[in-house]
Amino acid sequence: MGVHRALAHILVSKLLRRRARGFYEKVYRDYSFTPEVQRNSDFARRHRGRKIVSGPRGSCYDLARIFTRLNRRYFDGQLDQPTLTWSQRRTRTTLGHHDGVHDTIVISKTLDSSDVPEWFVEYILYHEMLHIKHPARLINGRRYYHTKDFRAEEQRFPFYEEAQQWLERIARPRRTPRTRAA
Repeated sequence: MGVHRALAHILVSKLLRRRARGFYEKVYRDYSFTPEVQRNSDFARRHRGRKIVSGPRGSCYDLARIFTRLNRRYFDGQLDQPTLTWSQRRTRTTLGHHDGVHDTIVISKTLDSSDVPEWFVEYILYHEMLHIKHPARLINGRRYYHTKDFRAEEQRFPFYEEAQQWLERIARPRRTPRTRAA
């Protein structure tokens, strides 16, 4: 069976709001994760889009300085520095991300504040640096970004537990029930 036929079945299933049969998904996934297709996809993404880069210096923190310090301390200076930048908008859900296609680490502008401790900014940047050291693994047609080795190394960060508490506070704020005026 050809990938075009499998793709047609998947798209028609989506139109009908049904799940495509696993066989068709496997045919399409096997094709889409071939090295040639992945290379072509990365090439198209690299040339189609671009990252808006504001630079590593924020009003409070300098990502380049923090990267250099973390690279020396935790990676023996082995990581090549990608483009470092602050996000264009303040975000509470995505505090950082590594984009391997554009060789960029973006950190949320929300963290560039004197209200945020430097160790927390370091933790977020450290997490994204781990994505460089531990690239995504493809297992049975699925990408795994946070592998067992990744998680083990992430937990070696000295303020890991505190960072998890901050993540709960910043990224997942608790909603308080509304009270009605009497």
